[in-house]
Amino acid sequence: MKKRITPYLYILPAVLLVGIFLIYPIIFNLLSSFTKWKGFNFGKAEFVGIKNYITLIKDPVFLRDLRNCLLFMVLTIFFQMSIGLILTVFLNLKLFGYRLMETIYFFPVVLSSVVVGYTFLQIFEPNFGTLNTFLQSVGLEGWKRMWIGDAKYALIAILIANIYQWSGMGIIYYRAGLANISKELYDAAKIDGAGFWQTFFRITIPLLKNTHVTILLLGTIGCLKFFDLAYIMTSGGPANSTEFPLLYLYRKFMRESNSGLASAAAIVIILLATILSIGILKVTGNDREAGENKYDKKKK
Repeated sequence: MKKRITPYLYILPAVLLVGIFLIYPIIFNLLSSFTKWKGFNFGKAEFVGIKNYITLIKDPVFLRDLRNCLLFMVLTIFFQMSIGLILTVFLNLKLFGYRLMETIYFFPVVLSSVVVGYTFLQIFEPNFGTLNTFLQSVGLEGWKRMWIGDAKYALIAILIANIYQWSGMGIIYYRAGLANISKELYDAAKIDGAGFWQTFFRITIPLLKNTHVTILLLGTIGCLKFFDLAYIMTSGGPANSTEFPLLYLYRKFMRESNSGLASAAAIVIILLATILSIGILKVTGNDREAGENKYDKKKK
């Protein structure tokens, strides 16, 4: 009897932590999303059914937030993957000073989002910001813009800050992926007369598929919960042009005390993250590979 119970005792702390800090909040959010309450006494919450979800669907601000998030997601993932892969291949050549360059590229990742946000806020500040001051000093006054005060450019400014902070993370994943590619493949390609670009497109990129999928999944989930840089740099403005779902949730919960609607927004974000993650695995075929691996292990 003790032998049967002992293994479960080892995993009990982990199960309790997951239950308290993950499962319980999701269930509580799901229940509160069907109510109208101000976030203080749940006993006074009024059941309203799916009214909060209908409000979200009809709210043009929330729909624009989702559109901003999807656009931001596509651009962020594209640039982060591209820059990360290019930097990794460059560093893998092990030229002089590559260790120093690797540290420089990765340094923004360990910085706090507050530091990065305020740094780029000073760069894009319309009146005395670094960018506009530089443009004026080199005679390009016509290029000066209200970078974070104009709806046309504010989202781009946040995008640049986010890419700067997280592109270095791709180096870690791609370096690990490249380490798993046998050097014999590159040696064989060289013997066959393949050049750098041929090996890059026909060996490196295809064999880094699992790494691509990992970064794609993390980037998708990261963009859906994106909050800090947008809040620091623009607070969702101007005119909600840089607002994201989590900023919408924050505004409804903290400023308007509409906890029911905020909970509904949280559930929508969770559902989107789940659907997109499953979709990515389906499209890339990684779900089939996982199933085949399990089947092979059973056969063995």
